Parts: sequence; structure tokens; C-alpha cells
Amino acid sequence: MWLFERKFGFFIGKIVDFFISPIPKFLFTKKMKKRYYDNMRKSQPQLDELFYGKKSGFSIGLAHHNFGAFYSIYPCIFSFFIEGLFIKYNVEMNAFVFLVIFAIPVGICYIPAYKAVFSNDKYLQYFKLFEKEDEHWHKKWKRRTIAFIFGAIASLFLGVIIIAVIVTS
Repeated sequence: MWLFERKFGFFIGKIVDFFISPIPKFLFTKKMKKRYYDNMRKSQPQLDELFYGKKSGFSIGLAHHNFGAFYSIYPCIFSFFIEGLFIKYNVEMNAFVFLVIFAIPVGICYIPAYKAVFSNDKYLQYFKLFEKEDEHWHKKWKRRTIAFIFGAIASLFLGVIIIAVIVTS
């Protein structure tokens, strides 16, 4: 997910550069152009670290968020099943109870995944291992990641179907 976030960030950066690059090229004086390009050259490493840094960059934060979001969707099937039973046998549904029934399985399942990947910056060790592998290995894991994401989305839809079937039966 982090590699995708980086590639997507580079792509967006190229689009932004395409639209912004004519401004200094055509509207700045020679002195302003020199100062602008010097400042850009000096600040580029800091910008790269801000957006694409492995430890605290924007892309790792977004990948962390996406991992949590997709991983948390899998236990939704169980949550929807329990909620469907609760709705079927208890006519009135409190929003707090609904959130608790939903949050407990998601939290219980997400905590071990978070500990395995993000506690004590373990993902940095994984990055070192990933960088040593060949292209075939990376393609295999890219396919697994895509399957993981589509599986999460499918499990969300399956959970909605389960709750609908339980409530209507």
C-alpha cells in the first residue's frame, strides 16, 4: 500500500508541476526565476521526506490509514451478523449499542494486526526485507494486496447482505 501511495503521489506531483511550471517560466523575471529554482532545489529533499518518508511521511500515514480501514472491514461480517440478530430479536435499536456491537469485533481483530505491523515501527524492518526481493516477488505481493483490498470490499457487501437477510427473515 505504501508503494502505491508513493507512486500515486509522484503522479499527482507531475500533474501539479505541469500546471504550475508555466508560472515561473513565463511570468517571473530572470532574478525571480533564479531564486525560485534555487529555493526549489534546496527544499526538494525536505518535501520528499515530508511526502514520501518511510518513518513519518504523508504516504506512510495514508498507507497506515488505508491498512487499518481495509483490515477493519473483514470483521464487519461478524459485526453485521450480531447486529442483524440483535435487530431481529430486539425491536428497538439504540445507536450506542449498535456502535458497541460493531466496534468490539473490529477492535479485537485490528489490534493484533496493528501490533504486528505498526508497533515499534516494525514496518521499517519489513521495508528493508522488501527492498532485497526481486521483481517477481514484488508482483506476487502486489497481487495479494489487491486481493486483500477486493476481499475487504466484498466482505463489506456480504455483511450488508447478511444483515438484510437476517432482519427480513
